[in-house]
Amino acid sequence: MTEQAHFDILVVGGGMVGSALALGLSRQGWNVGLVEGSERETLLQAPAEATDVDGFDPRVSAISVASQRLLEQLGVWGAITAGRHCPYQTMIVWDGDGTGRIQFEAAELRAPALGTIIENPRIVRALFSALADSSVGLIDGVRVTGWWQDEDARGVRLENGQSLGARLVVAADGAHSRLRQWVGLPTREWDYGQQAIVCTVRTAQSHRFTAWQRFSPTGPLAFLPLLTESGDEHFCSIVWSQDTEEARRLMALGDSAFRAELESAIERELGAVEVVSRRYAFPLRQRHAKDYIATGFALVGDAAHTIHPLAGQGANLGYGDVRALLDELAQARKAGIDPDNELTLARYQRRRKGENLAMMAAMEGFKQLFGRDELTVRWLRNTGMRWLNQLGPIKNRIAAEAMGLDT
Repeated sequence: MTEQAHFDILVVGGGMVGSALALGLSRQGWNVGLVEGSERETLLQAPAEATDVDGFDPRVSAISVASQRLLEQLGVWGAITAGRHCPYQTMIVWDGDGTGRIQFEAAELRAPALGTIIENPRIVRALFSALADSSVGLIDGVRVTGWWQDEDARGVRLENGQSLGARLVVAADGAHSRLRQWVGLPTREWDYGQQAIVCTVRTAQSHRFTAWQRFSPTGPLAFLPLLTESGDEHFCSIVWSQDTEEARRLMALGDSAFRAELESAIERELGAVEVVSRRYAFPLRQRHAKDYIATGFALVGDAAHTIHPLAGQGANLGYGDVRALLDELAQARKAGIDPDNELTLARYQRRRKGENLAMMAAMEGFKQLFGRDELTVRWLRNTGMRWLNQLGPIKNRIAAEAMGLDT
């Protein structure tokens, strides 16, 4: 790269969302640059044994059918699923303080799976392998230190003194996006008062290719099925969102006591929790940018929105942003329109803001509903869950929407 490298589109942030966007834009024929703080060689390495439970990375995503289709179109799904991954055919959700239970089945939707659990580094590795064979100009191993803008272009300054320019800059640099702050796009945000505990466990019984989620007044617990290279079905990734004080108490427990708490919280649906990996906890905060766009600038993924992990939709919302922006920019290129066209970016924002806000509102509603312990509220939610579970068409429509299936 030259010191004054210029692109049609510059993507900042090479995680699962940013690297997918850059790859897709290059396939459309745009001159694309991608800035990533980590070194390419590090991202291409086989995932390290990040835990002491069969080497599973604690960072996983439940990839929906719609997100799978995007990754297929980018030509990387085969590489992703060549390594370990776990499609799940069933999802069971229930109220820990009642009798309400909903069970979703892929077979009822005539789909091979409801989704696929994949370790995040494996997705990034497949995307960066594909980027190596693309026309994307990768600037890796360097941090962005500033933002500049003039009448016809804008760009970033790097810590090595390099300046990069583009007609359109896309921020995919995460929840604490510095680019979003430098450009001056404000957010609405609030703390959930909870922390999410993540780890990997081995259970006595098979997970039966089922995603399990139990709600309690202090927060939801999810057991997401994992599969080893040898086909062992006794591993799960845990996401346990709890009120902050309760999360701190759980994190302070020894492994044996923590396993006992997990067994109780999941009501021993998978038998004994035999082994637990190192645990991680992070605070939960909802964040949503008031605008996703500015002149020659757009936000995607966590830079635009972060959501409670109770439905596992964070990565899928980001890939929804990628699909919409790719679609709008493909139409612009076909019409000979510059990528920073105001109407093009406005259509992207219109398509994504409403859908993302609706999902965020639904998740907040679920959190509030299950966080209340009044007898009448408990009766209503349990009655509602039992009622919904018996209404196959409505239940399946909800599942199809979450999967991104055409309905």
